[in-house]
Amino acid sequence: MSIYNIIHKSLVQPLADAATGWGFTNSLNFMNESQWWSKDKLYEYQCLRLQKIVQHAYKSTIYYKELLDKSGINPFSIHTPEDLKRIPILSKEEFRKNFPEKIFANGTSKKSYIKTATSGSTGRQLIYYISKDAYGMINAAGVRGWNWAGYQLGDKYIKITQNKRHNVLKRLQDFINRGHLYTHQYNEAGFSELIKLLNKVKPTVLRSYPDPLIFISNYIIKNKLGVPHIGAVTTTGNTLFKETRQLIEKCFNTKVFDSYSCEGSTHADECATHSCYHLSDEYAITEIIDENGKEVKPGERGLLVTTDLWNYACPFIRYDSRDYVVKSKNDCSCGRGLASLERIDGRDNDILITPDGNFLIAQTFTTYFKYFESIEQFQVVQNSSDTLLFKLVTNKNYNTDIENNIIKYWEDYTNNSMKIFVQKVNEISLRISGKRQFLVRDPSIRLYE
Repeated sequence: MSIYNIIHKSLVQPLADAATGWGFTNSLNFMNESQWWSKDKLYEYQCLRLQKIVQHAYKSTIYYKELLDKSGINPFSIHTPEDLKRIPILSKEEFRKNFPEKIFANGTSKKSYIKTATSGSTGRQLIYYISKDAYGMINAAGVRGWNWAGYQLGDKYIKITQNKRHNVLKRLQDFINRGHLYTHQYNEAGFSELIKLLNKVKPTVLRSYPDPLIFISNYIIKNKLGVPHIGAVTTTGNTLFKETRQLIEKCFNTKVFDSYSCEGSTHADECATHSCYHLSDEYAITEIIDENGKEVKPGERGLLVTTDLWNYACPFIRYDSRDYVVKSKNDCSCGRGLASLERIDGRDNDILITPDGNFLIAQTFTTYFKYFESIEQFQVVQNSSDTLLFKLVTNKNYNTDIENNIIKYWEDYTNNSMKIFVQKVNEISLRISGKRQFLVRDPSIRLYE
């Protein structure tokens, strides 16, 4: 432990807690202990917090009082995650329609919550309020995940983003946590600036969405550039594919620790085994359900539905994340009692579906296209139930035989139920957030009826 870690732990963070009211330090200390609780103890803890949040939502918000009364549900009858399943699911559209008038808790002090929003990178931005103690807990969950990657408070980190900090609280977090932002364009000039920043800061952690790291890693490898030792690369925001992980680890000669989160949900982070994503069960109850609303079995994919146990300003109870994940088959060998996910498949609008009901996820296509040296980038668009449009950025090695083979392969793959089209394009841009959308599905095409 360095002098910076000691100063940060004993002085900087307590002062930050006093200034912000987030209670981050106590939350992190609690979560570092509770990760080793048994599954039964974690379940009991969830039940206690669930009863409180449901009763609070009923008493303090118009939306949940109307919802529970209409559904014939007594809020005092919700004791366990099994009871919770009686409450109807909350969609993003329903949240937006009722925010803030009906879903913001009455009597909430202006000093006790923060206004925040999703990135909006996969669609329309969602604005909501979060209790300060919930904000402290969810940040503690994220830092605990970084701890598993070797990071300690006071270590330096660099975050790759094109979103400059306009929020005062975010800038304060960066300052407190010795964080540095890389906000340049994703081009050779920008990558050169990142190399300079890496060598100047020498961070313990490099933080980014996976897609910018593909371009950066290729630039570093192509130009045979040296980079300083980095303890770990942490990724989040969109699906990390096996090939992307291998490329990043080769470039930076370190391990990648992937993570997942969304509004109202738990953090899910890889531990050092890299065998799963551990859920922060202390923060939220996570359901993974099939098209009939039933909990899926271990090893199966389903929709992630979340209940935030901490946000008393804007309760998220059975909130539809629109993310599809795979439940773990086995307990992790690390010994933590936390529930886990085997894989993050991505948002429902990042999944395509054939006329006979087969899901096509991004990895289906990345695995296929990794063998094509003639194709630099791709995006697959489904504008109707029986068509797929492949947008391809190609090089001089591409020819009509390759194109015909692509069409034939995907016609066969979809049992000739879909018409396949190919369009050559000059580029497929990342979104402003740094995410790349591999798959685009018209919202009128539903995954489930």
